[in-house]
Amino acid sequence: MAESDHQALYERFVKPLGTQHQGEFVAVNADGRVIFDKNDLTVVDQALKQFGPGTFVLLTVGSKGVGKWRRESHQ
Repeated sequence: MAESDHQALYERFVKPLGTQHQGEFVAVNADGRVIFDKNDLTVVDQALKQFGPGTFVLLTVGSKGVGKWRRESHQ
């Protein structure tokens, strides 16, 4: 997923909820599902269970992206 895609997901699904979750971590799936928590590991764990690996971006509400997940290459 390109950086511009991350920004689009943030603007569409996270920013409207930003005042309620300022400073929290959020996992955003391309279909708009979000998971918020103050603990980044909790967000990642829940996102992996609910969305699967390689299907979400991890952001911090109110700032630029923290990181992104890539699909594992099967060699």
